[in-house]
Formats: sequence, C-alpha cells, structure tokens
Amino acid sequence: MKNKKKIFGASILVILITFVLVALFFNLQTQGQELSYPTSAGEQTELTTGAWMLTDISTRVYNSKNITTWNSASTEITGECSWKDILDIVHTVNIGFKWEEPPKMMPPGKFLSIQADYVNNEYSTPCKVVTGIKMFIDRIGTNHLASNPDAIEIMKVTKDNKQNKSEVKKGFFTAPKTLFDETNQCELTVDCFVGQDHFVTKYLYTYQQ
Repeated sequence: MKNKKKIFGASILVILITFVLVALFFNLQTQGQELSYPTSAGEQTELTTGAWMLTDISTRVYNSKNITTWNSASTEITGECSWKDILDIVHTVNIGFKWEEPPKMMPPGKFLSIQADYVNNEYSTPCKVVTGIKMFIDRIGTNHLASNPDAIEIMKVTKDNKQNKSEVKKGFFTAPKTLFDETNQCELTVDCFVGQDHFVTKYLYTYQQ
C-alpha cells in the first residue's frame, strides 16, 4: 500500500514538472516573438508598437579618385571636380545637393517622404562624369555602394554629360515594419556622388518600444 502511494506521488510530481516545463517553453517562445529578427528560414513578425528614433548623425567622404572638393553644411553639399587634359583645357563639374531633414521619429509602417534638390552649378566637360544622389534605409554598417536585398529605397537621381539638368525630386517610402537584425537599429543613408567620389551622410535610428 505504501509503495502504491509512493508511485502515485511520484507520478503526480512528474506531471507537475512536465506542466511547468511546457508552460516555461511557451512563455519563452512568446517572448521571442515580441522582437523577431530576420532569418533566412522565414518571415519575421511585424512591429505594431514603438517607433524608430533618430539617435545619431555622421558624415564621411570617400574620394577614390581624390579629385573632388566637398563643401558641406548640414543637409546642403557642394561637390566640385576639376582637372586639365593634355591640351591644358580645364574641365569642371560642380554639383549642389540639398535635402530635407529626415524625421526624428518614424512609427513602423508609416508612409513618409523626403525631398532632395540636385543643382547643376556647372558641367563644362564632354566627358562622362556620373553624378547624383541616392537615399535608402538598411541595416547598420552597410556599404553605401551595395545595399542589401531587404533595403528600403527612398530615391535615386543619376545624371551624366548627356542629361544633367537641375532637378527636384520627392522620394516616398514606408518606415521599416520589421527589425533588420538583433541590434534594433538601422541607417538612413544619403549618398551624394560626383564621379567615383562620394559624400555620405548616415542617420542612425534605434527602435524603441
């Protein structure tokens, strides 16, 4: 009789432990779904609360040819590329870039816009010098020359020696609905370029619940 009671008590204990473990498993699983990061295995959960908050702004010049002089003032940039050919003829490309300040706060999924001005101050050369401005949102640390497949394009304006008129363009986009990775951050990149030289401004956003 005592053995039966011991067996019965042990069975109840096993059932209780199993119940606690199952409840703990589902609790952890639910918590893991609150902030779901992108994986190659499948889709991630959309963000329904919180907002992307602007937390930092940085700029950097990438002059691979080192022949462009940049003058910058916040959201207004001028890039001038000038050189002499073998006949001592001076060639000059001078382009101005100006854009609206990106929002300081972006609710996930909100439809937004940013306007940018491309100003042709001078394009006195028959040579093809590709110029322009592009904006996109991507995970932090992304190369300005190669965005990821899940990047959000805002706008792209490209000019050359055949088509270089000044232009005002408004880019429309939707604020990220999901996290890009476990950092809970993303970058809005503004890339102004003259030839192979780039002036890059990055706006760092952090998702906060």
